[in-house]
Amino acid sequence: MASLPRVITVDPTFTLARIMRGAMDLINRPIIQVDVPSGSEALEEAKRGGASLVVTAWELYDDIQGLELALRIKQTSPETAVVILAEEDDPQELDAETLADSPFVYMHRPVDIHQFLRVLVAGVNGENIFDARALPSASAAAMVDHGPLPGIDAENAGKIIKRLLVDVGAMAIILATRTGEVLMEDGAPGYLNRELLTNALMPMATTTIEMSTLVGGQAQSIQFFDGDDKDVFVFSVGLHHYLCAVFDGQAGSRQFGAVNSYGRRAVQDLIALLGASAYVIQRQEIATPVEEAARPKKGKKATEELQPIETILVRPEVKVTEPEPLRLEPIENLDFSIFDQLDKVDAAGADDMFDIDKLAEMVNKGSGRKEVSFEEAMELGVLPDIEPDAKAKKS
Repeated sequence: MASLPRVITVDPTFTLARIMRGAMDLINRPIIQVDVPSGSEALEEAKRGGASLVVTAWELYDDIQGLELALRIKQTSPETAVVILAEEDDPQELDAETLADSPFVYMHRPVDIHQFLRVLVAGVNGENIFDARALPSASAAAMVDHGPLPGIDAENAGKIIKRLLVDVGAMAIILATRTGEVLMEDGAPGYLNRELLTNALMPMATTTIEMSTLVGGQAQSIQFFDGDDKDVFVFSVGLHHYLCAVFDGQAGSRQFGAVNSYGRRAVQDLIALLGASAYVIQRQEIATPVEEAARPKKGKKATEELQPIETILVRPEVKVTEPEPLRLEPIENLDFSIFDQLDKVDAAGADDMFDIDKLAEMVNKGSGRKEVSFEEAMELGVLPDIEPDAKAKKS
């Protein structure tokens, strides 16, 4: 079984220790973490047990400062990744001479949380932290419309938010959509400008949606913004909503464990209210422009390539007039009393009309004669008139 990566944090205030633990809890990455307050102790730990990653502050308040510590660690252990995480009062950027062929990554707080996590993960995994620091190029494409927002049960969602507010002791809890709309809030929402907050969260919604495709599943994210006056935790609720927990600037970092535990539980409860629609995206297809057909070149060759156009004769439609309905002349002086005698008619012989033998018998009886002579046939015109000798011979 492979051993866990070893990480050393160097900070006299132990703030980096809490940040490192929170970051590893966020990505669910187990590590062995050693926290020391000074540069000399960090060198001893690195010599004794080695380290995959060293995260140090810029100001260490002893004989070894963060810059010197980073250089000495890289000299003794070139495979160890080193990150200097400076505070607001520290230099914003290092001079070009220091950064030239720098063996460490220098980052200034407040940092881009996505960039910071990429660097930490690369250092823990033994990958190139400089490549991980490079920000992806911004897309020039317009924002994609991800379709309508799913509805949520406001009453039950309000109960979940109120319970989270009590569990973590936050100043305010805000539930917002990816379009910047505040759905509900509890606590003291006026403590933070919610319009600025929701507008800042809108680009993160697109990031979460795109990351869900990258990681292959139902992506969830938590972000922590550590400030002097306020601390803000942001949880993604599916792909369409965000849950924000606002703390006083001195209390937020100490509540990371509780917020992570109770916040994730609240997120799962809200996702249960949303159902499958929490992760459903209805992208609108953008029509691509039709490429213009190439025009034929001028000249003899182009003329030869043109095919003659056949003239197609179209037969005009012929309108067929509908025949007029048959109209019978009316019967004048119709005596309707004849219908009064219908009950006296004997219908017993009606069946004989459909019997062939009965019909033949009726015809024979009706004609009165069964045979016709030769002469009678000629007289009636049934046979043509023949010569006299033929008549004599026949007779």
